[in-house]
Amino acid sequence: MKRILIYALLSLAVFSGCKKNNEILIDGERPEERVAEALTKYSDQLTGSPYGWKAYLYPAGGGGFSFYLNFTKKNRVTMYSDLDVVPATTSKESSYRLKASMNPSLVFDTYNYMHILADPDPKVFGGASGWGMYSDFEFNFGVQTGDTLKLTGKLLGSKLVMVRASKEEQDSYNNKGLINLLNDATGYIDNNSTLYTNLDGAVNVQTIFDYFQKKMTLVWSDKGVISAATSPFVFTLNGILLQDPVSYKGKLLREFIWDVATQSFYTTVDGKRFDIKSSPSPLLPLNSLIGINYSVITVPNATSYPGWSADFVTRRAKAAAGTLSSGYNLRLDKMAFVFNVNQNSLVLTADVYQTSNKFLAVYPYTYTKTPAGVYKFTLGAMNGNASVIATAMAPLVSERLSADQFTLDYFTNPTTKQVLGQFKSVEHPDFTFSGSLQ
Repeated sequence: MKRILIYALLSLAVFSGCKKNNEILIDGERPEERVAEALTKYSDQLTGSPYGWKAYLYPAGGGGFSFYLNFTKKNRVTMYSDLDVVPATTSKESSYRLKASMNPSLVFDTYNYMHILADPDPKVFGGASGWGMYSDFEFNFGVQTGDTLKLTGKLLGSKLVMVRASKEEQDSYNNKGLINLLNDATGYIDNNSTLYTNLDGAVNVQTIFDYFQKKMTLVWSDKGVISAATSPFVFTLNGILLQDPVSYKGKLLREFIWDVATQSFYTTVDGKRFDIKSSPSPLLPLNSLIGINYSVITVPNATSYPGWSADFVTRRAKAAAGTLSSGYNLRLDKMAFVFNVNQNSLVLTADVYQTSNKFLAVYPYTYTKTPAGVYKFTLGAMNGNASVIATAMAPLVSERLSADQFTLDYFTNPTTKQVLGQFKSVEHPDFTFSGSLQ
C-alpha cells in the first residue's frame, strides 16, 4: 500500500509538471512574453507615426467625432478635436498608457478632449446623466490594415479608427485647418436649410447634415414611397467623412468634400463628381420625415421662442401659472412630443418640478394623418402626474392639442439658423409652436 501511494504521488507530480509546462509555453513563449511583445509592437506603432494619427471616434450613444493624436515615447499624447471651437484650435496634452489585460489596450488615463464625451455631467457636453455620450476612453486593439488601426471601447464598445497622418495634415491641424473647415462647413449648412444631390438624373435626393447629432441622412421619394439612409459622420480637414457608406440605388456615398473655390460640398461615386446643391424650399414635407429622420420635437422651457405665436405664448404662460398654483407648487419645464409612426402614436411628456425633484406628466395620443399631412390627435389615459395638472394644462392640451387638427412644418430660427419643427393648428392658425428636431 505504501509503495502504491508513492507511485501515485510521483505520477501526480509528473502530471502536474507537464500541465504547468503546457500552460506556460505556447509556441515556445510564455504568456507574459507574448503580451510584452504585443505591447511593444503597439507602442512602436503609436509613437512611430512621425506626423501623428487622424482618429475617428464613434460613441455607443451615436454620432461621430474626429481627433488628431500625436503620441510620444514618454506616454504623453497631444490632440485636437472637432468637438467645438477650443478643441479644434488649442492642442490638449495628457497622458496615455498601454495596458496588458485579456487583450492589449490603449488607455487615455488623464482628462482630455476624449473624456469630454464620457463626462457624466450633461452640462459638460450633453448626453445622459451619469453616462454622457456613452463613449469610451479605454480601447482594445483590433484589426490593423495598412496604415489603419481599429480599436473597440472596453466598456461600451465605441469604435475608434486611427489612420496615419501626413506631414501636410499635421501642419494643417497645427495651423487651424480644422476650425477653418468647421466654420466653412457649418456656416454653409446653416445658410442652406435644404441641400440635395442628384445621382441618377431623375430624383433629387435631400441631403441632411445634422451637426448637432453628427449624422447625415439621405432622403428621397420614389413613386410616393419615402426612403432614407443614415450614417454617423465626423468632420475632417477635407469635409465630412461617414462612418459607413450610404447607398442610393446601388451608388455608395462615403465622403462629402469641401470645395474651397465654390464654397460648397461635393461627393464622388465611381470617380464621378456630384455637387451638393441648395433648394430655396424643402424637397419633402416634415410630416414625411417624421419617423425616418426625426421622431421628437422638444419644446424648451421659455417664455418666448422662435416659431411660437402670441396665442401659444399666452396659453403656455397660463398653463405654467396654473401648475404653480395647483396646490403642489409645480414648475412647468420643457415638453417633448415623441412620434411613433409604426403605432401612429404621439406621446407628450411634460417635465414638472417640485423644488429640485422632477416628475413626468405623460399624455399618450393616437393619431390619424391625411394624405395632405393633417394630423388629428386623440388623447388616451393620462398618468397620475398629468391628471394632477390636467386643469392647469387645459389651455394647451384639452383646448388645443386634443381639440384641433394640426400640420407639421419647418421653421428656421432666424438667429441660429437651426431648423426647428413647428406645429400649426388648422382651426386656429394663430396657434403655432416649435421645438428642436431629433
